[in-house]
Amino acid sequence: MTSQRAARDLLWARVGYDPTPAQRAAHDCPARIRLIAGGERAGKSRSGAMELFGRLLEGQLYWLVGPEYDLCRPEFEYVLDACRQIDAVASVRHPASSRCELITRTGARIVTRSALEPERLAAEAPDGILGCEAAQLPESVFLRLRGRIAERRGWLWLSGTFEGSRGWYAEKFRAWELAGRSDARAFSIPSWENRALYPGGRDDPEIADLEATFPPDLFMERFGGVPCAPSTLVFREFEPRVHVGPQGRSSGTAVELAIDPGYAGAYAVLAVEQRGPDVAVIDEVYLRRQVAGDVIAACRERPWWPRVRGGVIDVAGRQHHATPSQIEIWAALGGIRLRSHSVPLRSGIDRLRTFLRDPACGKARLTVAPECRNLIEEFGLYRYHEASDVEPISEIPIDRDNHAIKALIYWLFDRFGAIERPPRQTIPFRITW
Repeated sequence: MTSQRAARDLLWARVGYDPTPAQRAAHDCPARIRLIAGGERAGKSRSGAMELFGRLLEGQLYWLVGPEYDLCRPEFEYVLDACRQIDAVASVRHPASSRCELITRTGARIVTRSALEPERLAAEAPDGILGCEAAQLPESVFLRLRGRIAERRGWLWLSGTFEGSRGWYAEKFRAWELAGRSDARAFSIPSWENRALYPGGRDDPEIADLEATFPPDLFMERFGGVPCAPSTLVFREFEPRVHVGPQGRSSGTAVELAIDPGYAGAYAVLAVEQRGPDVAVIDEVYLRRQVAGDVIAACRERPWWPRVRGGVIDVAGRQHHATPSQIEIWAALGGIRLRSHSVPLRSGIDRLRTFLRDPACGKARLTVAPECRNLIEEFGLYRYHEASDVEPISEIPIDRDNHAIKALIYWLFDRFGAIERPPRQTIPFRITW
């Protein structure tokens, strides 16, 4: 890795590429899949092209894939220009609006592909792929590209600007922007990183004028490279930069378990520490198609297991289906006594909201360790139904992508109860005829 990075930096120096700190963080990340969300004119095309150029000596075949051939052209021309500067071009074909191909003197081949011709996204196994304007690609194309790099254990670099902060691109950004995964990471490159356009950086007068003109969330989406929370998201208050971090890891105190049993969906167990009025989720066990005994065995292997003092489970954990109940299984195999209560849906959601943002002071009372990948992903997936012109909008969220969230709600409701709402005041009035 050190020698590869040194070779890359040497190639960059020869063509005058000096990445900004945000760009370098993305380049230096060892994850095979990287999603780079950039603001408008943030230099996404050049940074993607330089990622490929810096790795030309590592493989033989590279793809540039966009919604159309024209949308791959900026990256292709950056790569071509860099190769010309070091006299590395053996042959090149770049017609105005169709497939381009560059072959280097070392035999590496760089080819553009279009999502409009999905049949061409097969047969070959690239060493690396640039997804150009990736936010405009269908999810089916992303999945196909992920499959293409599997054979050669290649890399995938996806760059684009959020298109309304909806769809798979925004969802993957929210899921990957934290360091909880080793295979996929997401990065933001704001527009003001482009010092050629905005010499003052974040404090540039033009950026300040844009910020004063655009609504705050739209400004951050278009120029900050940060997606807006969709209006259908149940917990729009959840912000990974606020609620997720190393402060969520274990402090060595007593642990309680928050459990939502399941099978095909997931069996979710959260390890929770109460720290005065605040709460930290320090770890999760999130298994699919596993029974309680398997889940308990997985929990026993975690370092916090000796500190477990009890826990809370879904009220359905009391039920017997010609077998011991979940509560009885945890007591027999784990020696853990579990509590359970009926939690009204709306009351549970409201209780969790008070920990995401305390209504009294506006601060977060919940922290989550980065290792709790599934809980973090659920906060970005758990949603209400979309608005419809023919049906009334349902206030009940879609019962999906919420296993760990439900476990957390059960525990918070058990410990802190429902929110006390002030009684409605009756205002007397008199009608005079």
